[in-house]
Amino acid sequence: MKVMTFNLRCDFFLDFNNRWDTRKKLVFDIINKYNCDLIGTQEATENMFKDIYNNIDTFNIIGNPRSKKLFSERNDILVSKRHKIDNYKTFWLRDDYEKAGRSRWYSMFPRICTTAVIELSNGKRIRICNSHLDCLFYHARLYELKKIAEFIKKEQEKEELPLIIMGDFNSKPNSKLIKEFANGDIFNKRLIAVQDRNKELYNKATMGHFKNKEKGAHIDYIFVSEEFEIVDVEIVKYSVNGKYPSDHYPLMAEIDI
Repeated sequence: MKVMTFNLRCDFFLDFNNRWDTRKKLVFDIINKYNCDLIGTQEATENMFKDIYNNIDTFNIIGNPRSKKLFSERNDILVSKRHKIDNYKTFWLRDDYEKAGRSRWYSMFPRICTTAVIELSNGKRIRICNSHLDCLFYHARLYELKKIAEFIKKEQEKEELPLIIMGDFNSKPNSKLIKEFANGDIFNKRLIAVQDRNKELYNKATMGHFKNKEKGAHIDYIFVSEEFEIVDVEIVKYSVNGKYPSDHYPLMAEIDI
């Protein structure tokens, strides 16, 4: 199966020639071209969500916005119609998981995680989580990861499933946060970054600023539990005539279970 995490870059007016309307077709192209089973997206605003929903017919889209504001962002999961969605939930990374639209004082925006139990076409069941951590403060990111871990632990106690956690973690590979998360210090289950399949990727940017960049911030991740075999991994640098679909490159992995 193929899994992708893709920060779509919100429709921000200061992006000028890289506003959503100028690049949305490239996003549709990627979604259709790479034929993934699961795609976790970040930063989609409501207009972006509607465009994807209306132009992509091979995926079901699950998730909720982080607040009721017009430009509120989403962390949706696109699930290929080859598979069945058993259940899903968007929860807030705060003490009260159900409190929509609220954030901790040290987090710039409300942060959320969308999680789902998916029954694959082969009958196997997995749990997938997609999030986007704070862009400014380590302590905010640490708190948010702990909230994800607490929530998923409770869900895993109900039904222990192979686990995928993906998203924009706003942390570099050698950061304390990523090391602690991978080692199981935050989550009581060892998780493996798909980039470990090809460690040279850690030296390559996943944030390209709408350009063809090799070096730079590597901040997007797909972590899998030990039930998965990582077959291949790629930073997708898709462009047309020098135009890129986002300021991030999608990270895609082929995994077996």
